[in-house]
This record gives sequence, C-alpha cells and structure tokens, in this order.
Amino acid sequence: MSVFDLKMGESGKISRINLTGAAKARLTSLGIKEGQRVEVLSFSLFKSSVLISCAAVRVGVRKSLARKIEVEA
Repeated sequence: MSVFDLKMGESGKISRINLTGAAKARLTSLGIKEGQRVEVLSFSLFKSSVLISCAAVRVGVRKSLARKIEVEA
C-alpha cells in the first residue's frame, strides 16, 4: 500500500521509499524516511497531489511521488 492509497486522516508507518538520488535525499532531509509514521492531511482538488505530515513537517507531494512511498498500517 502506498501513501496515496491512504484516506484523509489515516496514517501508516513508512516501510520503503522506492526512490533514488535527489528525490530520496530531499525527503530524507525533511525527516521522511523508513520507520517514521506518516499521516495524510488532505488531497488536492483532482487528487493530483497529497499533503502529508511526518514528524513535525508538512509536505505536499505529487501523486507519482506519493505512490512510491510504501506504508503499512
């Protein structure tokens, strides 16, 4: 299951991030890494992006990126 598959208000523990390079480094620098809990705060109008909260950070990520962050409930 990915972050994008969660419903608004649901949370899960990040089990894997299927990214490499700059994108993964950017998420890691924001504290979004394996083992952290992530919560879905809201979706954009046509579900093209999602606002997530991890630790003390709120980040808006695109649908394609959110699908690459795997979580377990």
